[in-house]
Amino acid sequence: MIHAVTDGTGLSEKAIVTAASLYPNVEAICIREKQLSETDIDSKIKHMIKRGISPEKLIVHSCPDIAVRYRLQGVHFTEFDERLKIFKRSHPDIQAGKSVHSVDTARQAEIDGADYIYFGHIFTTPSKEGLPGRGLDALRGVTKAVSIPVIAIGGIHSGNVKTVIEAGAAGAAMISAFFKKEE
Repeated sequence: MIHAVTDGTGLSEKAIVTAASLYPNVEAICIREKQLSETDIDSKIKHMIKRGISPEKLIVHSCPDIAVRYRLQGVHFTEFDERLKIFKRSHPDIQAGKSVHSVDTARQAEIDGADYIYFGHIFTTPSKEGLPGRGLDALRGVTKAVSIPVIAIGGIHSGNVKTVIEAGAAGAAMISAFFKKEE
């Protein structure tokens, strides 16, 4: 299971073209553009769908109303966003995931109804400058602690995907492997 996660640079036309080329070959494209307003994200997702990207392949970060409006694959919440439980009660048919960074928060996400979790960051990554990766042992601990899919994120690329799968991850979420930071 591979998720392509946008790089947070505003979802340029180049990133949308990249997403359009990726969507047939990945399980999901997570639109993670925290700096954009919900109105801007709505507009970008509408544009992506018009470009032929299937809504069933899109996950929107922190905008549950947009996930419902466009019948997207799902919505993804940050670790301390409390809306997951309420969202899943109201929309059990729409996937909801959560970012977690420990066994405790992974267990809580599962209790709250998460369909999957992103756990990371596994390896050193430029997006978490100065912070060491949590590593494969931490990933193993989380995968053993929950029964929902754990998708590893952070410093993952084609050369190390196999190691996170071997450590128990159901898949990998990658940013720079798909969406290089634009200059």
